[in-house]
Amino acid sequence: MAVVPAAAPATAAAGPHIVVLGTLTGSCCSQAFAINDHGVVVGQSQVGTQENPPERAVRWKDGVITDLGTLGGPRAWATAINNNGWIVGFSELAGENGNIGHAFLWRPGLGMIDLGSLGETSMATGINDSGVVVGRYVVNGQLHGFRWAGGVMTKIITPTGEGFDPAGVNKHGKIGGSLNGEYSGQPAWWKNGQTVASGLVGHASAINDSGDVSGTYWEPTQGAFVWRADGTVLHLGMPAGAKFAEATGINESRHTVGHRTTEFGNVRAVYWSEFGTPRLLPGLVPGGQSMAFGMNRLGQTVGQANLTATGGEYTAVLWTN
Repeated sequence: MAVVPAAAPATAAAGPHIVVLGTLTGSCCSQAFAINDHGVVVGQSQVGTQENPPERAVRWKDGVITDLGTLGGPRAWATAINNNGWIVGFSELAGENGNIGHAFLWRPGLGMIDLGSLGETSMATGINDSGVVVGRYVVNGQLHGFRWAGGVMTKIITPTGEGFDPAGVNKHGKIGGSLNGEYSGQPAWWKNGQTVASGLVGHASAINDSGDVSGTYWEPTQGAFVWRADGTVLHLGMPAGAKFAEATGINESRHTVGHRTTEFGNVRAVYWSEFGTPRLLPGLVPGGQSMAFGMNRLGQTVGQANLTATGGEYTAVLWTN
């Protein structure tokens, strides 16, 4: 592990401040994917100085970045964390299988365990405070969803037989995700064998404890949405200059984060209010690109930001109010 000094806020003005979380090696590159309500962040960081160095699953806590290890292979990613500090993600396995890997669960003091797979490979995408883990696995090129609880992994079965791609699970055990049809996806939720579809064409990215689901719709253009627990859909405002927008996280206040892309390919992190009003989050340098991936109840947001205006190297960042 290494101690990473917090960067000075990008601006002293009121509003969101951006803080660099750093990397394992002190250079490029890292990404932060999730943050719990205690401010503990997880993601991935490249390690080593060789060309195309492998990524390792990491945790940022109290200014310290920790390598969580792997299941034997060179690469791992941490994708979600609960309020008990339990972390899930994906790790490559040892051997000659290349990028074949399994979902993992990492717990403080106990380390990383292999959750297995119902197919060739698996990846965990969410965990709630009860320790229920959800994710996806692949069989013969087909994607399916799984639920892991009490040491047992089971397939998420939908009434129509469509595949289900989980994005997250809330404290009530409701799983937000996407039905995978033959030609398109549809945001949906699943619980105890019941599946309810949103009617949108797109994919879900996150679910909060109230049952609100965020994600991205694809028709008639690509934009961000919140599918509320009462069944209504809020199309989030398109940031100025945006050609596309994508939502990646949501909290209990229905605040939502993601990113927008301009006609010229510039990508910037976005924070939407509960009413769908967007604002761009600050970057590390003028004109620099950024992406937001997750947020907690306090509105603390994590993601990545480029170190130069021309792209290239990037680092994990935290936005705070």
